Amino acid sequence: MRIIKHSSQVFPSIATGSLVGLDIEGQLQVTNSFNMPQVDGGATVGDANDAHQSEMIRMLREVNVDAQSVGWYMSASMGNFVSLAAIENQFYYQKEANERTITLVHDVSRSSQGSLNLRAYRLSPQFIAAYKEGKFTTER
Repeated sequence: MRIIKHSSQVFPSIATGSLVGLDIEGQLQVTNSFNMPQVDGGATVGDANDAHQSEMIRMLREVNVDAQSVGWYMSASMGNFVSLAAIENQFYYQKEANERTITLVHDVSRSSQGSLNLRAYRLSPQFIAAYKEGKFTTER
């Protein structure tokens, strides 16, 4: 509900945030989320966002709430979410935190048509290898 509320409040801008939860026996459980400070130009991971995420996770741990980073979320409009920034963010999360981290995408426009549109994505191992080797281009 937090993701939906945040996405709707900033629409048509892109909402981004962090997902926290648990990875229990191969099952990823998202138990909480918090929004990231709005950044001009869309979803990016940077020093300010890293500091904000670390502080939020520290505060969640203090009150004994699940606080393992399990990914991030973003909003979209009419299915338009694939961008170099979104790919770089997911690559960053899978490379730094855990290969099992996900991106949740909430499509505000499609959800407003009566059916919740929330999807989870992860980069494949083949894509990550190609990206690390510099073989990924927007044309491919």
